[in-house]
Amino acid sequence: MYHCIIAKWNETVTDKQAILKEVETLFQGALEVEGVSEVKFIPNVVDKPNRYDLMIQVVIPKEKLENWNRCFVHKQWKETYGPMLESKAIFDYE
Repeated sequence: MYHCIIAKWNETVTDKQAILKEVETLFQGALEVEGVSEVKFIPNVVDKPNRYDLMIQVVIPKEKLENWNRCFVHKQWKETYGPMLESKAIFDYE
């Protein structure tokens, strides 16, 4: 399954490239989570107010999603970057 996190940064984020590098570094630890086989970062290429900024795609079997929800990377993502988000959407597909 593809677990997608689609994020829009709020006004506190002034350097989106620097934040992207930080997030990529954090999410490298996701590959250690049982079931996670791939992590992909897809930054938006059109900088407009009505666009989201980043999609993070985690490949994991549906039955292993709880491993992701409980892992350090997910908790750290929410704690560190949650306050920097104007909005986010979660989308899962096969």
